[in-house]
Amino acid sequence: MAAGIDEAITIYTPIPWGHRFRYRDEQSGNLVYVEWSPKSDEFKAFWQVFLDDLKAHLQKKGWLKKTFLGINENPLDLTLAAVKVIQEHSKDWRITYAGDWHAELASLLDDYSAIITREPRLTDLQERRRLGLTTTFYVCCNPPQPNNFVFSAPVEGRYLGWYAAACGYSGFLRWAYDAWPADPMRDARHTLWPAGDCFLVYPGGNSSIRFEKLREGIVDYEKIRLLRESARRRANPQAANLLKELEAHLARFSSERDYAKRDFEVPKMIEAVSRGQKLLADLSAAQTP
Repeated sequence: MAAGIDEAITIYTPIPWGHRFRYRDEQSGNLVYVEWSPKSDEFKAFWQVFLDDLKAHLQKKGWLKKTFLGINENPLDLTLAAVKVIQEHSKDWRITYAGDWHAELASLLDDYSAIITREPRLTDLQERRRLGLTTTFYVCCNPPQPNNFVFSAPVEGRYLGWYAAACGYSGFLRWAYDAWPADPMRDARHTLWPAGDCFLVYPGGNSSIRFEKLREGIVDYEKIRLLRESARRRANPQAANLLKELEAHLARFSSERDYAKRDFEVPKMIEAVSRGQKLLADLSAAQTP
């Protein structure tokens, strides 16, 4: 929070991998390891007790309103079961989910991040934005493109910012920032995932090309937002025409919602981003006194 990252706290997770839980048996003093499905009575009983204590702690710290309970990449039926338990405990809880887009979850989640290969329709995004809900998209160990792997073309990182702006997303989610393998300065590979999947920066506060290109995409996203707002406020015919050109260009990024049908050839991504940068520069100049 002292560094300015203070808008949200996400606590993972009501559905851990393998449904694994542990608790301390009061009689024996031993830790007990169990597996409870979100649909089970044991799951509900456990979480009722845990959420009582967690809520009291967050209220004491003044953090409840900015805290989200995070559910990650689980089947729809199990996610719905966990959400039901949370909401039955208290309507004060806010819930975030990262995974495939499911229409059944849209009205239940305060924050929804869909994998780029299974996204919402643009009308779904517009409706969530109208309701004041946060919607992002993400990439992780897949898909191959666009992504932030060590071997990814640098333009892919910047492309993600333009894609977010074009679709109307609140932002972009990427795991992970610094989940390093044994010796990332020498070997970025992971036993399970592509090289670089689990980190964007290196030990010692060292950046990477892919992190810097991702940052450039974020800057472009913010420029688009600010220039849109200023162009709409001012009676400037030149700026209005350039804004129409920018919107038409952005539509190129979002027109095809089926990931399998998209064309992510590197030269085409470079051309799309470069053309967008030129439009932003022209729109900015047109509004400069």
